[in-house]
Amino acid sequence: MLEFTRLFCLETSIFQRFVIIYKYIYFLNSDPLVKNIMQGIFDDTAKVIGQNCDDCMDEDEFLDIRGDVLFSKEFWAYYSNLELIHKKMKKLKKSCVADKEEFDNFCRLFSRPYSKDMLELSFKVVNSEVFERLDKECFLTCEEEDNKTRFDEQKSILYINGEKVKINQRKRITNAHKILNHIFITNKSDLNDDFYFAEIAEDEFQELDYKGRKNNWRKYARACEDVNKKVIKQDKEMKDFLIFNTGSQGKVKLNREYS
Repeated sequence: MLEFTRLFCLETSIFQRFVIIYKYIYFLNSDPLVKNIMQGIFDDTAKVIGQNCDDCMDEDEFLDIRGDVLFSKEFWAYYSNLELIHKKMKKLKKSCVADKEEFDNFCRLFSRPYSKDMLELSFKVVNSEVFERLDKECFLTCEEEDNKTRFDEQKSILYINGEKVKINQRKRITNAHKILNHIFITNKSDLNDDFYFAEIAEDEFQELDYKGRKNNWRKYARACEDVNKKVIKQDKEMKDFLIFNTGSQGKVKLNREYS
């Protein structure tokens, strides 16, 4: 969004400005994250204007309610400046042939001395509201996520009740990482299951002959123990994060106290 805004501010051709606006509005309407934010703005506007009409407005709430209504109308007025151009360019792109006089008149409408400033301000108003809502959503989502027990396989960090436990060292994929990946990523919908070492060997370690190797379970038991050591090193109160046993029928499960 910022890149579209920057390109618009630098562009001198009216037609190319229209192309940038077309791409900008297309992005707002197609990117899943931004599209969801825009829908939220629309829903909030409908709620404010629908529930707080002038006829039923309480004088004691005048400033708050009227302020919300004015802001909502202002936002959509600036957005409409851009959307109008988007619709015209979409029509042009679809037909490939435009009524030259009609399009020239349209260009003339947005070639007045103040037009570029008005459209730049429209970009800024839309960007500002979208980014503010994104910031709030990211903050609330991250706070909620960090309080859950989860494993970030990209960063190899285990999160437990807000605590961060680093699993891999020096960018090397460890056996402990693979154990957690099997539990939290491969089987994220079955966190309370028992996970047999034979299953982990095949899915995460690509070992097809687990039972044919004597004492092969030791590698997986040591990996589980390694996870528990890292967890308890971070917080001495968090004991037995993983519960596991030994032998050829060895298995591991997540301690329900932390799930």
